[in-house]
Parts: sequence; structure tokens; C-alpha cells
Amino acid sequence: MKSMPVSLSIAKHYRDALAANGDTPAAVLWPKGRQDLRFDALTRHLPPADFSLLDYGCGLAHLHPYLDRRFRRFRYTGMDMLPEFVALARAKHPDSDFAVAAAPTDVTGQYDHIVMSGVFNMLYVDDTEAHKHVVWDGLETLFERARKTMAVNFMTDQVDFRQPGAFHLDPRELLEFARKRLSRRLIIDQSYMPFEYTMVVWKDEAIRRPDMVFD
Repeated sequence: MKSMPVSLSIAKHYRDALAANGDTPAAVLWPKGRQDLRFDALTRHLPPADFSLLDYGCGLAHLHPYLDRRFRRFRYTGMDMLPEFVALARAKHPDSDFAVAAAPTDVTGQYDHIVMSGVFNMLYVDDTEAHKHVVWDGLETLFERARKTMAVNFMTDQVDFRQPGAFHLDPRELLEFARKRLSRRLIIDQSYMPFEYTMVVWKDEAIRRPDMVFD
């Protein structure tokens, strides 16, 4: 598998956002107060308790307190490319595990569930098609580390405006990739915001909860 390179300009962008905004969603480029909507879409398939979870691209570990409010007896691991983010997250949650991971190939171990929020929203390379294939390789690498599910969000291509350097992905393209290279057991949820969506993919041997409902 190829590793997923991270542009130095992207790392600088996050560092500048942290310096300007402190420990807030704006520091991880979510300035509009919708973080809980994303977290709900990424985690609503989880069982009530007793699971391990990798938050890949954890940023400042804002997902951790969200999980604390809604789930019991889980083991959280956060990984991010920026040592500054990892250090701050570890200081807030000393009982959880954190590590620096510059690429999916840096991830070791196995986790019941893997979640990624905003990891692929910026182009890692200038060419969109080349970036897309890097994303495919990254998802495939991380899915190998999941025992049960992997959840990831993207910005849709059905938008009126695109910021320079942003990555927008047609959900149909993601569906085609996932069915061929990950699993045919998946959900793509576009219900919670008009310009974003989340995909949850199950391992073939994982059991999907019969009471799980996507509103």
C-alpha cells in the first residue's frame, strides 16, 4: 500500500488555525458549530459500550468528550499528523492513548471501530485525480486495521463554491470504490447536512445491530 503524504502547507494551515483559535473546532477547520452533527453521523452505528475505537486524524480529540457523554466502557486511541495536536489531546485525556501518525501506514494494532472526520477534505497533492488514489490507498490500509467498522466523512461535489485546495468527492465514486475494494456492507448517509456525507463500512464478519436506524 502507498503511504498518504501530507503537504507541509496543510500542516502549516492547521498550526496557524490552532494559534489563532486555541482549543476550539475552528482550530481543526470546523468553525461553524456543526461538529456534533458530524460526530453523530460517524458514531451512531456504535454499540452502547465495550469497544475500542481509533480516531484517525483526531486533531484536539474533540470526539472524546462526545463519546464520553454517549457511550460506556470504551477504549479510545487518537492519532494525528501534528505533534502539537497530539500533545494537547494527551494532556486533556491522560487515560487514553495518543500517537503521531503521518500516514495510514503508521497505524499499528487492531481496533473494533475506526473513525475519520475531515481527514480528506484538503488536497494532499495538487492533482485531484492523484489525490483521489492516495485517498483510496489510505482507506484500504485503515480498513485492514478495523475489526468491525470504519466510518469516514467527505464533502460532496454537489456544491456551488469550492475553496482552493479543498477536496470534494462524488458519493457515487466512493460507493463504487468501497464495494470493489472494501466491503459491500456499507451505508452512505447524506441526511444530516446538505454538502457533506458519511460512509460507514462493515467488515464481512461483523454483525450489524438490528436496532440501528439512520434518521
